[in-house]
Order: sequence, then structure tokens, then C-alpha cells
Amino acid sequence: MKKIEDYLKLPYTVELKKEEDGSYFVSIKELPGCFSVGDTIPEAIEMVEDAKKAWITVGLEEGIPIPEPDSLDAKSYSGRFVIRVSPALHKKLSLQAKANGVSLNHHVCELLADKSSIIDTQNRMIESLMGNLRKQFFKLYSSGAGRLNVQKEDSTREWRMPSHVMDLPSPEKMRM
Repeated sequence: MKKIEDYLKLPYTVELKKEEDGSYFVSIKELPGCFSVGDTIPEAIEMVEDAKKAWITVGLEEGIPIPEPDSLDAKSYSGRFVIRVSPALHKKLSLQAKANGVSLNHHVCELLADKSSIIDTQNRMIESLMGNLRKQFFKLYSSGAGRLNVQKEDSTREWRMPSHVMDLPSPEKMRM
């Protein structure tokens, strides 16, 4: 079993984004929910390193599997792979390719590239929305307007939010 020191030596992917207010949002790609915010890049990096250590420590203590850094770069890609499809899909793709005057291989490559670009765009949009949600959450939480309650269910070893994720004061109390 790996120790925390072993995980801390691994080359995790650090993602950094400058926020509209000038602060820096930084996260560890492979560790969901491991993020921090700092006023400067060095401060944000230092804070996310602390968050990474805490994330891994809790995971080890609770017996939760710790993801390791992505190692896609270590593989060699030839540009070839075999895929099996239904006869109906094979026919449909072949007819589309013929109608477009291209080979089946070329047509499928174009479809995959288009779909991959769409997925990348959707992921960027989702990440942007999540960044905005995190920012709003931090503003709300740091303002003292709400109290976050998180509880752990021992039987599943998973963290779950209770049904009342945040206890917010009534609008009348917030105006005071």
C-alpha cells in the first residue's frame, strides 16, 4: 500500500485559471473536488498543494482509492484501432460515405473528430459554469450567509450531502 509521501511525489495535473476578480482558481485534475483559490499564482499553487495533501490523507484514512496521474502520454498511439459495429450501422455509415464521395474510413474519422470537438467544447462550457458556481458558492459561504453541512455515511464510505445542503437565513434576515 502506498503512503501519502508516495502519492505526493506523483506528477498530478495542476490546472490554473485566472478569475474575473484577479484571483487564481487552481485544481488537481485527477482528484475530484481538490481545489483552492489564491490571490497570486504562487499562493494558489501552495494552497492547492495543501489541499492535495489533505485530500489524499482523508482518502487513505477512509480507504477510498486514490487516483493516480493520467499516464496517456506514456502510451504509443499508432493511429489505428479496430471497432466492431452492428451491420445496420456499418451499412448506414457506408451509404453516408458513398453519398459524400469519400471512403468509409475517411467518413468515420471525420465523424469521430467532429464528435470529439463537440465533447471538448461541452467540457469547456461545463468547466466554465462550474467555475462560476464555485465562485458564487465561495462568495455566499464566506459572507456568512449560509452554513454548509456535510455528513458521512459509514456504511458506504462515501460523502453525501444531506437533503438540506445549505441552511440559509430567510430573505428578511439577509436584508438586515
